[in-house]
Amino acid sequence: MPALDPTVASEIDAVYSAFATRVEAPGVVAGVVKDGGLAHLFTHGVGDRETGAPVTADTAFRIASMTKQVTATAILMLRDEGRLSLEASALTYAPELADLPLPTADSPPITVRDLLSHTEGFVTDDPWADRAMGMTPDAFSALLRGGGLFAQAPGVAFEYSNLGYGILGRIISNLCGQPFQQVITDRLFRPLGMDATVFDPDALPDANRARGHWRRDGVYGEEPPCPDGEIAAMGGIITPAKDYARWVAFLLDAWPPRDDAEAGPVRRASRRELAISHAMPGPARTRTVGGESVPVAIAYGYGLASAADPQLGRCLAHSGGLPGFGSNMFFSPDAGIGLFAFANVTYAGPEPANVEVAGVLHAHGLWRPRPIAISPALQAAAEAVAQAFAAGRLDAIQARFAPNLLADLPLESRNRALAELKATLGEGALARIEARHALAGRLHFACERGEAACDLSLTPGAESKIQVLRFDPA
Repeated sequence: MPALDPTVASEIDAVYSAFATRVEAPGVVAGVVKDGGLAHLFTHGVGDRETGAPVTADTAFRIASMTKQVTATAILMLRDEGRLSLEASALTYAPELADLPLPTADSPPITVRDLLSHTEGFVTDDPWADRAMGMTPDAFSALLRGGGLFAQAPGVAFEYSNLGYGILGRIISNLCGQPFQQVITDRLFRPLGMDATVFDPDALPDANRARGHWRRDGVYGEEPPCPDGEIAAMGGIITPAKDYARWVAFLLDAWPPRDDAEAGPVRRASRRELAISHAMPGPARTRTVGGESVPVAIAYGYGLASAADPQLGRCLAHSGGLPGFGSNMFFSPDAGIGLFAFANVTYAGPEPANVEVAGVLHAHGLWRPRPIAISPALQAAAEAVAQAFAAGRLDAIQARFAPNLLADLPLESRNRALAELKATLGEGALARIEARHALAGRLHFACERGEAACDLSLTPGAESKIQVLRFDPA
């Protein structure tokens, strides 16, 4: 895997070093994933303050709620195998819910999709769940049968629920006849080569496990590890950077959609499905972009949050926090590059650092969408428009127009606007086609006195016609 340019790597290290100082974490590890592997690794400090063992690529951190995307992937894997339906009642696969009273007479049953997207109606439960991860199977079954779980009716609104993902873990266990931890290990981690990734903290050698720490009033203390247990599907994974880079690469490999043979334990389409927005967590957040605070719309899929960033484009992310740990993963499916950062101090929030690092990569031209292939239909339409641009009139390509085009704006009006544009910019030629997808794009014309652009959109159908044709100065 080619390493990042030293200048870029140095700027990235400065960002993560400042983060480590700001949160006063004993240890931090962060990585940049690109082209299928780990392109850069940052390490800081120690995994264990008592022994002074330094953080390395082999030091395993608990990543907390970043586990949810893994649990969701396992659910989609079982769906692909025909073993469950996302639209089915969760009761179908978790009979422990049989006696659970719904909050209102008109409430629909909780579906598997509700659990994946946090719309099942439970209360946000981070403080409780952080300390309840080691719950036994019997205790969890008793909780599910006991009632009192609902804060509101299912399917009404997003509310983040660790309990919901605990139920997804139970569904995996019930369907497969073995603990969900073993299913995920055997069917996801091992095929991906994530051999040092576990749920049980006692399964790792002490030298390879980061110890969680709290810090209060300038004093550090060690957090006892949350034991593995029945709701660990919401946040129990412990993984080193060298393994987690494989997971991020596995997710990134799902984009773009293509004809290549499938090469992963879960098909690419299902991995992309994790990012499809199903619920809005709340009002838009603000991020600082170029010194300016801008709103960023965020929606939740299945274990991944999707953000529309004005500078960075579409970004997928999830954070994690448990007593002793804080983590974040942040990636661009369109640029094919991802980031992750783990710290071993309670609720350290690396997301701002990852966003800043993404800005560094963007400034160096690395966090940019990969070019979209130009389809034959778009190429042919663009060449026809280029001929019309050279002629200064659209008459010769009317056969390519959809019925709406001249009804929306008559031919003479379009010709007059094109003539005025060319009078301003002079003669020009098609310089490049910027595809948005197979049936739309933006054409760029290099002219004598500047650049002209044309938004072009085609109709669906066997013989695509031009339904949008709009010229303007670039």
